[in-house]
Amino acid sequence: MNLTFSKSIPIPAVVIFVMVVTLWSGCKKDSSTDGPACNISGVTLTYTANIKGIIDRHCLSCHSGAGPGPDDYRTYEGIKPHLDEGHVRLRVVIDKDMPQNGGMTQAERDSINCWILSGYPKQ
Repeated sequence: MNLTFSKSIPIPAVVIFVMVVTLWSGCKKDSSTDGPACNISGVTLTYTANIKGIIDRHCLSCHSGAGPGPDDYRTYEGIKPHLDEGHVRLRVVIDKDMPQNGGMTQAERDSINCWILSGYPKQ
């Protein structure tokens, strides 16, 4: 006896489909919670005082509005949409594929990570 669902889809196929959808939905990556925790304590990092210099040194050769990279990171307002979307943390801290020249130190990556995790204050 072959049990079917609505006379055209066999029950095993429905069960497999539900399992695949369930497993796939559990594999979504949420870059806001992945990655390292902040390892710097006792200091409040701000864009103006601590992060702008790192971005100027390592990002503006491509992300200055005139470089080969998209977008303009010369200002807080220019980089903020990418912070909001999680792209900066994903690319700089987690994947470490930015900057492409690889010149950013781990200490600079840690500073960016802690700044982002604290809500990326401007001042």
